[in-house]
Amino acid sequence: MDAKALPPGQEWAVQRRLEDLLAKIAEKYGDLTGRVEVTHRPEKSFDQIGGLKAAKASLRGFATALTDPELYRKWGITPPKGVLLYGPPGTGKSLLARALASVAKATFYHLKLQNLTSKFGPNVGDLLPEILSLAVQEPRTVIFLDEADALSLEHLLPPPQAREASARLIAILAEKIDSIADFSQVFVVAATSRTDAIDPSLVAPGRLDRLIEVPLPDPQAQEEIFLLNKTQAEQAAGRPLFADLDFRSLLPPMGGMSGAEIQEVIRRALETKAQRAGAGEHVGVVTTQELLQEIDGYRRIKEVVEKIRYGQYL
Repeated sequence: MDAKALPPGQEWAVQRRLEDLLAKIAEKYGDLTGRVEVTHRPEKSFDQIGGLKAAKASLRGFATALTDPELYRKWGITPPKGVLLYGPPGTGKSLLARALASVAKATFYHLKLQNLTSKFGPNVGDLLPEILSLAVQEPRTVIFLDEADALSLEHLLPPPQAREASARLIAILAEKIDSIADFSQVFVVAATSRTDAIDPSLVAPGRLDRLIEVPLPDPQAQEEIFLLNKTQAEQAAGRPLFADLDFRSLLPPMGGMSGAEIQEVIRRALETKAQRAGAGEHVGVVTTQELLQEIDGYRRIKEVVEKIRYGQYL
């Protein structure tokens, strides 16, 4: 049975109730801001995500597990409990999970595991069950385990201690997934850019046993992503912000860039315009040549960031 739209006032009341419940957990364990977010029926459609045709089609199919789980019973099976999205950083895994919750009119629990484990360490094993128990009580829920590779705890502890603490954490999470009742309209989505750090027990049959690749965009997908972000910026501004663009010139230097990186290039180009306007200059719309300069500048900055990350500048 599909969830009906609630009047705006009731939507707000549901969102407030969810935030209050999460705040009670925070009183016990500590501040969860930037670590756990809950949104009642987020607004993000698959059509607002550029590229990723195969990934979007696959994830759309799993919406049935949330909207009409009884359909699986008619075919003599139970709905899947979850999927693992895997691919490079910035390719849209979080957007896909949010879009699934949106199309299914579900409550979206976003658990940012890198931030959670960095804050609470192995004690996440005590916190996680409480959050998940809260999530499964909602009538229809998508639980998003972002950066699931952080469950390995290798970013916090030496290898022997990390393996021991992670094993306990994984066992707790696996038990919670196993306890999700059949036909309960609860779906777990995990995401990672490091499949080598995912414990095999999480993707065992009956758990997150559906795997969906979220790859870097090809040139056609890059153009689609670019145009979507361009349109969103212009709608927010209420006016044209870009000249006619030459994608034959833009796409080659964007090779290998993720959707998040393309969005950042656009943001930086618009930021440059805003700063120049703030200095009193008369500025026009963004041109192809200006975008090429931003792409080149972003690539150079990215190289510096990578060198810092791997200690070459320390």
